[in-house]
Amino acid sequence: MDVTEPADRQAAHEILRAAGVHDRLYCIEGVHEPAVPLPDFHFLRLRDGMWETGLYERGQYAVTARFPRHEEAAACRHLLSGLIPDGSG
Repeated sequence: MDVTEPADRQAAHEILRAAGVHDRLYCIEGVHEPAVPLPDFHFLRLRDGMWETGLYERGQYAVTARFPRHEEAAACRHLLSGLIPDGSG
């Protein structure tokens, strides 16, 4: 599977698992929500019709990017860029 082209949240989750990214480092709404996430983690969530990506730190969501609902793949790519910076998995 191409790391740079996840089609949707499920594909992004599969890419992260294949790359060995610890599952407590991220939360993908509706696909992967760890029971015990780390205190700081990356997220992808849907709010007000927009996909949001960013970091949850110190009890606050810090949104770094927003994408229209129809651009789920772009939001997934942005999430992956924060967790697999070189894109090589």
